[in-house]
Amino acid sequence: MYKVVRIMGIAISAAMVAAMMFIAPVLAQDDGNTAPPAGAEVELPKAESGDAAPADEALVDPRNSKLVEVDWIEEMMEGGLTMVCLALLSVALVAFLLERFMTLRRKNFLPPGLLTAVRPMFAEKRYDEILEMCGKRKSPMAEIIAHCVNFRATNFDIVAAGAADIGSRVVIDQEEKCAPLTVIAGVAPLLGLLGTMIGMIEAFKLVEVFGDEGGASLLAGSISKALITTAVGLILAIPAILGYHWARRRVHQVSNTIETETENLLKIWFLGGREIPKI
Repeated sequence: MYKVVRIMGIAISAAMVAAMMFIAPVLAQDDGNTAPPAGAEVELPKAESGDAAPADEALVDPRNSKLVEVDWIEEMMEGGLTMVCLALLSVALVAFLLERFMTLRRKNFLPPGLLTAVRPMFAEKRYDEILEMCGKRKSPMAEIIAHCVNFRATNFDIVAAGAADIGSRVVIDQEEKCAPLTVIAGVAPLLGLLGTMIGMIEAFKLVEVFGDEGGASLLAGSISKALITTAVGLILAIPAILGYHWARRRVHQVSNTIETETENLLKIWFLGGREIPKI
């Protein structure tokens, strides 16, 4: 189940990224704001007679929002190799979040109705039926029930310790599967910072080559390209760290449920409802 969901998530995410990469150049074109061809004269808006502002002042009017609109898709497309790495991380993030969401559901660890069905069977010595039901409804709880049935003739401490070990292995395994989310949360901002450093180096190289001829506009493109990688890295890190803490909390909730149900089952089957003695 873990591998199937991960493969499905990777395939869906890869298709989304590929579609974005192919469609982005088309979306980046704005019919009303396309740049004029090289060498063409740009017709500035003519100032009307009277007290109207000059054409140059009209162009730099901060109220003209079209001058400050940012095409985020185009900016990300210009992020270079660092942005490709961040895109791959985004695919991995979606895949792992989808896998954790699908896996960390209560019914995958404790199938509904299983405990209710097997509790009376033990007193009736229908051990084969219990094992058959556990085999059909495979889960950590079914594994614990089968362990208790198979070792019913041994010492109670051995049965309880074995059940606890099974639960501990489940918790450790699920916590390890949450670890990739922390890796993504740590690597994504670092990749973004790396892209920023590369862009800043490129900007200073332009200054070294052209000096003050280009002014601030010469550096704007490289600096903008540099900062977009940091922004994307943070955008990936935030859901990754939130998803990790959610998954860890969900693992602990499932673990507590399994522990509680196991204790109740041991008390009913082996102690006649009495409390389990503390060691």
